[in-house]
Amino acid sequence: MRQLDILADELTSKRYSMVLRELFDTVIRHRSEISKIDGDIIECGVWKGGYSIFLANAFPEKNIWVADSYKGFQPLNTARYQYDRERHVPEYRLGEPDSQDDFTLNAVMRRFNEYGLTSSRIKYLDGFVKDTLPDANIEKIALLRIDVDAYSATKEVLDELYDKVQIGGYIIFDDSCLYECIDAMKDFFNERNMPHEVYHPITDELVNINNPFTNSNSGFPSGCYIIKK
Repeated sequence: MRQLDILADELTSKRYSMVLRELFDTVIRHRSEISKIDGDIIECGVWKGGYSIFLANAFPEKNIWVADSYKGFQPLNTARYQYDRERHVPEYRLGEPDSQDDFTLNAVMRRFNEYGLTSSRIKYLDGFVKDTLPDANIEKIALLRIDVDAYSATKEVLDELYDKVQIGGYIIFDDSCLYECIDAMKDFFNERNMPHEVYHPITDELVNINNPFTNSNSGFPSGCYIIKK
């Protein structure tokens, strides 16, 4: 466990991940339960690949799917769902941009190689999730981590992968701090007659997504999660 702590510190200090350091601890705390679930690990939206590298180390016995467009956000006219509050389009920028070369598939693969992760259990999906997930050979999922920022992409991932998440499996919403993600979650939960509840990523407290309680964009922290029942 200490080794994972050190790795999380290193990945954040190198800026291979934008995930807040304390949010790595969600997986560290629940690693034992997730390890027992039959299925693969998949992250949709990987940026520079840092959190996927962490997951590959946390679950050395499982396949790791690394899914991203590796070129930014999808154009609105190609999205599966239209959403009038969508902000995350190819032109969207937040702060000073990193070099586009940092996000390419080759750049992410180099970082995996840097950490000795070269085996066939590391599986890369290159393209927008609505195009790559339907044909991906993913049968069962123990942990699904969604970090795609946009309403349509969040819902697209849930459409394609929710049914593959095994009972007791985890779904982590990195973007639960964004209103786009919360709205997509609410709509999907409604479609599946699921309760509007998620677990807090730090306290593991069950919270209702209709009752905002933080000063984030959505009223909720990043990294909220659910456990499939």
